Amino acid sequence: MKPPVLITGASSGLGLETANCLAAEGIPLILGCRDTERAEAARTLIREHAPGAEIELLELELASLDSVAAAVEALHRREQPGLGAIVCNAGLQIVDRMRTSADGFELTFAVNHLGHFALVTGCADLLAAGSRVVVVSSDVHQGPRKSMGFPAPRWRAPRELATPGEGAGRDGRIAYATSKLANVYFTHELARRWAGRGITVNAFDPGLMPETGLSRGYPAPVRIGFGLLAPVLIRIVPIARTVARSAADLAWLATAPELADTTGKYFTGNAEVTSSPESYDPDRAAELWRVSEELVGAARGVPPVERR
Repeated sequence: MKPPVLITGASSGLGLETANCLAAEGIPLILGCRDTERAEAARTLIREHAPGAEIELLELELASLDSVAAAVEALHRREQPGLGAIVCNAGLQIVDRMRTSADGFELTFAVNHLGHFALVTGCADLLAAGSRVVVVSSDVHQGPRKSMGFPAPRWRAPRELATPGEGAGRDGRIAYATSKLANVYFTHELARRWAGRGITVNAFDPGLMPETGLSRGYPAPVRIGFGLLAPVLIRIVPIARTVARSAADLAWLATAPELADTTGKYFTGNAEVTSSPESYDPDRAAELWRVSEELVGAARGVPPVERR
């Protein structure tokens, strides 16, 4: 039997549609979701399109490192605990005020980067040669020229990103763009560290998907307008894509045989492209890894040790 693909944020949007694509190919799935009722509904929906699909549910709240640790332990307790791939899809964007995770970290950084870091490194021994990690990033990390005016990321020391302090300036769009840059740094550093294991690690830009709920943090008029304009945006905006199209590309990146030796790369859709110039800074990537290990270990009161 094929090992399952674990997808985070799989109860809606890109994660759910990617699960549909993989289930249609007969690939077993583990849906990592924070809401168990929505996860069950997602499983039912997927099986309507792929009757008999093998689907397990995993309770996973990326904003809580204790929840991530519990999910990692649950994955290790499975009767056949190996994983074919981990798709780090879940993400959020907060546009109003500063919010913190259960562990006291800035929420965007915690969910979009730190929770996934803890999940993937905790599952290192469940991934064998031939397995894959796909990290969903975004071209917003490239700045306004590549993202229709979205603010550029503002990189700082990783501890400052995780705990910016009450007096820090707050722009949720910049925090989001910066978290997407962190995703690329994580991809590059993980690919470097696992180069000898036969596990590929790549980043994915799904494009602008007006149909998804990523605008849920915006005021109601913006959300409504975005929803109404979605069909138009998909037709006229070069970076806009349907969820179905992006999901098909993400499923391809997680499973395509022709990508068996492709690692450390950045894809927009199904095209390998370059990420931003600053995303290739190896010192930043290494520092982000080191600090992420320290933050995860300190939050849980244990030394940060990657499973092997």
